[in-house]
Amino acid sequence: MTHINHINESTQSFPPGAKAEKNHKTDAFESALIKALDGKEASEMESSSTIPLKEITAAGPTFKSHSEIVSGKTDRLLDMLDAYSSKLEDPAISLKNIAPVLDQIHANAGSLKQEAQSLSDSDSALKQIADQTVATAQAEYLKFQRGDYSS
Repeated sequence: MTHINHINESTQSFPPGAKAEKNHKTDAFESALIKALDGKEASEMESSSTIPLKEITAAGPTFKSHSEIVSGKTDRLLDMLDAYSSKLEDPAISLKNIAPVLDQIHANAGSLKQEAQSLSDSDSALKQIADQTVATAQAEYLKFQRGDYSS
């Protein structure tokens, strides 16, 4: 903190009365600026050689097909159901702790159901798997809400 005032000082020191060495490009810009401020035409200004920038190509976004989206959501829902069944079997985990997991399963099942409805006929096998997964998730949600697992 004691050296904060020295931030703006130049690291290169010049002897008193000496001027920094100007290069040709600085002089060309300075003369172009003076001519522009004086109102002279651009054609009267010195022409300078500039290197044009090349086009920067960006990688385009990758789009997933609708079937890839449904497949991914089905996999995630199946993984969630697997974790849910493991928690149900663990006597150390209370049903109160399982309830938020089941709420997420229910929400993901609803989202998957909407996505699966818009699959085309060519993806009928995937649609059937997704529908069965959604039905299983909804059945588990209803069983839990009904109290089938409380003893």
